[in-house]
Amino acid sequence: MRRGRDVLLLLNGDLRGPAAVRALARRADAVLCADGGARHARALGLVPDAVVGDMDSLPRPLPRAWGGVSFVCDFDQSRSDLDKALDLAGRMGARRILVAGALGGGLGHELVNLAVLEERAGAAEIVLVGGGTARLLGPGRHVLALRRGRRFSLLAAPRARVTLSGARYPLMNGQVLRRGSRGLGNRAEGRVALQVLSGRVWLVVDAPGRPTPRSARPAA
Repeated sequence: MRRGRDVLLLLNGDLRGPAAVRALARRADAVLCADGGARHARALGLVPDAVVGDMDSLPRPLPRAWGGVSFVCDFDQSRSDLDKALDLAGRMGARRILVAGALGGGLGHELVNLAVLEERAGAAEIVLVGGGTARLLGPGRHVLALRRGRRFSLLAAPRARVTLSGARYPLMNGQVLRRGSRGLGNRAEGRVALQVLSGRVWLVVDAPGRPTPRSARPAA
């Protein structure tokens, strides 16, 4: 099984932007599937390095090219397949984990996946991909590589004090963000810099050309 800095992890939810996920797979050092995420690998023509979980959602038949794939069976029903896959990625030395297919497939699964990602972020950078990207950022100064006009959101997880400059709706002097709509629907207007003084925030960057939802509210 390959070790690598960048690992693409496929889950069993909706795969938004399959072409982008396929491109990520080409650049990743390794590809993992959490059980039913293997169906996405098969549909994209990918050969994963490993599949982990209780194996109750594997696609049938498995491709012939998967003869060398490692299947890591874990039947612990008290832990999600995402938890198990993150453990495996950690043992592989992952420093950045790109997670696709975390949303969709049932509201309960979505909520569990987001909770697990928030809890487990730390040792490795976790990037949620699908219709854009979402990264969980902790304390420190972050210069955001956003082109002018690019739409993004800052969502507290669950509370943070932040300062934001270079955006249409700046946040000054360590303003407090709490989980909710404040921070949703901002735009880059120059060099965007974010200072997280305490807590953590999701940086959500919409895919180019994605329409602005009617429900979006400005960050100010």
